Amino acid sequence: MIELYYSDICMNCHYVRNQIIEVLPEGVMFKEINVTSLEGSQRAKQLGIEEVPTIAINGDVVLIGRVEKDETRTELEEFL
Repeated sequence: MIELYYSDICMNCHYVRNQIIEVLPEGVMFKEINVTSLEGSQRAKQLGIEEVPTIAINGDVVLIGRVEKDETRTELEEFL
């Protein structure tokens, strides 16, 4: 499971979301988790996430902060 932890007011979060959409093959979904929601903040705390954007794959944090498309692609290809 690919998860993007984000905040609505985070511009880098929107950037990273677009990178994920560009590099994922068609039909592969990812879950967006808003850390400002109660459920999202609890899940982020469980994983030790302290900043956004953060990408987690199968419960493991793999990327933190603004990352470029090539780095995002590399991490996601390892998962796929």
